[in-house]
Amino acid sequence: MKINTKKKIRTTIVREHPRHVPVSEKNPTGITIVDRHPRRLPGTYLDSEQVKEIFKKYNRKGIVYPASRKLQDKYPKIDTDKYDELIAVWADYFNKKFEANPPLDPDVVKALIGSESGFRADPAENRKIALGIIQITKSTLKILLDPKGEVKDFTFKDIRLKDLKDPAISIPLGIRWLFRKRATAESKLKRVPTDTELILEYKGLLKSKTEWKRKALESYKKHYKALKSK
Repeated sequence: MKINTKKKIRTTIVREHPRHVPVSEKNPTGITIVDRHPRRLPGTYLDSEQVKEIFKKYNRKGIVYPASRKLQDKYPKIDTDKYDELIAVWADYFNKKFEANPPLDPDVVKALIGSESGFRADPAENRKIALGIIQITKSTLKILLDPKGEVKDFTFKDIRLKDLKDPAISIPLGIRWLFRKRATAESKLKRVPTDTELILEYKGLLKSKTEWKRKALESYKKHYKALKSK
């Protein structure tokens, strides 16, 4: 999945005002403009309202959905297909945003969600570490909100920790983070990562040699295999 990382961040200059200074040869008017800084323009970040508005109005023609009715036996009391539309829309959105080639497979996202939370919107056992259906940590959320940080080419704005309990918010954030983890995995491996390596990087286990790595990968693979079964 090749991602175009050379997108130019769009900005505009705001908060400028004149200041009187001594007249000089270089400044014969005696006026200079101060307190100028760039502001990111719409299209380089999303707030919670924009996230929900995009999902509502998104053109669904031709988008790829994850496999359905493949995991219900594993979770008889949970609708494992409930979030398929969220996965399909946001995978398509970010595939286009980052010009991914090949595109991120929605089944990868669905298998990740299954292995992270068992399709529960707010699993209680991991709340001290991560929140929401796709298990986003507090440190990850901070990065996703930082317009000067490692995902500055496309961030989110005004998302609170409690918002992560809403799959309509946490799924697009998680998919955005997958694209970032794809880039960091490629940097570590010096090649495009496989889907499995991408998931390990998302879980922070790509270079791990612990038993937890095997268990985490085993859970993901079981979900992914079931989704791809005929």
